[in-house]
Parts: sequence; C-alpha cells; structure tokens
Amino acid sequence: WYLFSEWRSFFLYSIVTAPPRERRVRRRRRSDAPFALPRGGAPQLMPTPLAWGPFSVTPFTFDQVYFLVTLACYLPAVVLLWRSWVMKPFKQWAACLHEFSHALGAWATCNSVTSIEVHGDEGGLTRWKGNNVECGRHVVLPAGYMGSCFWGCLIVFSCCDPMFMQVVALLLCVALLICLLYAFIGQTEEAPDRLPLIILSLSFTIVIGGVATVCFFLPWHPLLEALMLWLGALNIVYATLDIYDDTVARTDERSDAYQYAKLWGPCCFAKCVGAIWLTASVFVLLTVTGWTWTWLARSEGDVNWHALLPGPIVLSLAVLLRIGLGFVGAGAGEEKPLLPDGG
Repeated sequence: WYLFSEWRSFFLYSIVTAPPRERRVRRRRRSDAPFALPRGGAPQLMPTPLAWGPFSVTPFTFDQVYFLVTLACYLPAVVLLWRSWVMKPFKQWAACLHEFSHALGAWATCNSVTSIEVHGDEGGLTRWKGNNVECGRHVVLPAGYMGSCFWGCLIVFSCCDPMFMQVVALLLCVALLICLLYAFIGQTEEAPDRLPLIILSLSFTIVIGGVATVCFFLPWHPLLEALMLWLGALNIVYATLDIYDDTVARTDERSDAYQYAKLWGPCCFAKCVGAIWLTASVFVLLTVTGWTWTWLARSEGDVNWHALLPGPIVLSLAVLLRIGLGFVGAGAGEEKPLLPDGG
C-alpha cells in the first residue's frame, strides 16, 4: 500500500507539472518512423509488419507471406498432378524451354541450330551443327537441365518487382516465338513432329503475353504474379524430378548425362553426372528462393487477403483431381509410378 501510494503521488505530480503538449504526444522514437535515415545515405522505406486489425499477425511483409503461401501450395500441386493428363501441356512447355536452352548453348559456342522439336510424348530434340562441335558439346549437353533450372529461378525471382516480372514474361514470349519459327523452318524429318510445338508456342505466347499486356495497362499485377509463380514452380519440379528420373534413377543411353559422361572417358559415369546436376539444381533453386524472400522484405505492398486465394484453390483442386484420378486408375487396374517419364 505504501508503494502504491508513492506511485500514485508521483503520477499525479507528473500530470500537474508536465506541459500539456508532452502529456498528449509521446516523442517519436527512431524505430517508429516510416523511414530510417542511414548514415550518409538517402531515406529508406521500412517494411510495415503484417497485421489483422489491431493485432499483429507476423513480422513479415504481406508480399513475403503471399510468396511463401502461393509457392508452398503450387509445388505440391504440381507434384500431385505430374503424372496426370492435366499436366501434359505444362510439361511440354517445360520441355520446350529445355530444348530452347540447348539451342542457347549451341549459339553461345558459335554453332548453328537446325531444328527444335517437342514431341507429343513430352520429349524433345534439338539438332545443331557447326565447326566447334567437340567444344560445344561440353556446353550444349548440360545446358538443357541447367537451363530449366535457370528459367525456373528467373521466373520465381521476377516476382520481386512488377516491372521485372513483365520483362521476364516478354522474354518467355520471345523464346516461344523463336521455337515457333523453328517449328516452321526447322529441318524436321517428319511433318507431324511440328504440330505439338506450333500449338504449344502459340497457346502459351497468347496466355503469357495477354496477361502481361493486361497487367501493363491495368493494376492487376497479382494475376500475372500468380501465373508466373505457377510457371516457376513447374520449372522447379521439372528441374529436379526430371533430372533425378533421367540421370540418377536410371541410365539411358539417349540422356544428356550419358552423352556428357562419354566426353570425359571411362572414369566418369552417367549417374555421377546426374547427381552433380541435381545437387547444383537444388542448391541454385534454394539460393534464389532465399534471395527472393529477402528482397520481398523491402516491399511495401498493400494487404489484400484475397490475393492469397490462388495457391490454396489450386492445391485443393489438385488434391481432388488426384483422388478422382486415383479412383479411375484403381478401377481400370492401372498403377501410376511417382516419378515422371523421361525424355
């Protein structure tokens, strides 16, 4: 009671003697400011913690939460549907970027590309020639799977900034248009081999280019971001599961890893090459995902909880489709392996 009486006396004394301005307004601390002034630098905008009403939900920004929730829903959705017919056009699109990466490797070593093919069985083939073939094989052969990893990382990292995201969407459209050009002028042995690449290039160019154009004129960037994260998750899965299935789980003389191991003689094995590619792919993907997460910590996006819906909706549909396809497969007496087809 004595301590309470002393504290009450001190409190009443501070109210009576303090100026009116100091009673109403507390001095702002440095951490309360919307921006921080670094030594010798310009003001930097500080991220606003995500909050729901008066309660603080997480110390992360909304863009970080959106990125984590959406990517965490897309990745298992792609894995669940990887063996189904639903993913066939998306796997063909990933194979198209795989073959285009081979073509980039051939051009980088001063060789010429004669044809780019994407087959209906989700495989592909890139024909190239030149005067620097022996040296070019060391670049062209690993460029396919490493290129798929690069495209996945670039697409995911582009979600840091709306303008950068539109630039990457434009790059994807250019790559698809180049593949479309080779579908018409490429030296393909059979005419039916051209049709899958033509349909694939036209459809994905229209979708990606159309969404990017709409988001350029209208503030619908979450729509493009949801699409780019889906394509990035697709390439991430393709760059890991397909490498494992084609180069580590089994040995195929037609695979890039087998042909690359032959360049190094009998001391190198195809599975060792595949394990190195798989380790490098996983390391790069995790590193770029961490960079994206760190970069989004600087953002000041508006809190829009409706933007979080695409990820859970896609995952829910994937689970339902997987259950439905499982019942259909069980009724037909078919067993679906977990890993994707090689090609």
